[in-house]
Amino acid sequence: MNDLQRRLPALLTLAIILLIAGGSYWALEVAQRPDASAPMRAARTDPDYIIDQFSYVAVAANGKAEYVVEGQRLVHDPVSDSSVVEQPRLRSYAPDRAPMTLRSRTAHINRDHSEIKLFDEVHLERPQARDQQSLIVDTDYMLVLPNQDVVKTDRAVRARIGESTLNGVGMVADNRQRALALNSRVSATFEQPR
Repeated sequence: MNDLQRRLPALLTLAIILLIAGGSYWALEVAQRPDASAPMRAARTDPDYIIDQFSYVAVAANGKAEYVVEGQRLVHDPVSDSSVVEQPRLRSYAPDRAPMTLRSRTAHINRDHSEIKLFDEVHLERPQARDQQSLIVDTDYMLVLPNQDVVKTDRAVRARIGESTLNGVGMVADNRQRALALNSRVSATFEQPR
């Protein structure tokens, strides 16, 4: 028996193994290749959930409510992980401060709920408390930073503190510090408390 005949079974086995390996590699490449005839997948633009007549409560580590967000409808966008709310109402709670309520026509809430942007007919109200007069603010846009208990705007505002009226452009209201600042073009009418 010559040398080639002795090695022929080993060479045939090696050839079969190489064919199987090559075929597997080819099949893997074909399976991973995008199909040119298939339509391109468009980015998802429809909401992944919609909630009507909703209410959610943000709870502090001590188990007490920090703020409540309610609305007629919440539409969640899965791409940006943000939400749009129709007819939102926000109410902040703190044991040492009067609750503050905000409402508007629409709101945009970012992914981690650290920013709530209120649009169109924005109304802020804080009732009179032991050492504070009532506060009412009207504007067409307001940025709420619930983790900081701050609201602000760069738009025209009308604020009523007790019987006094302030008008201006731009505002920062810090509920923790109990401070309200108007940024520019401020005019005021002061009335003595009754």
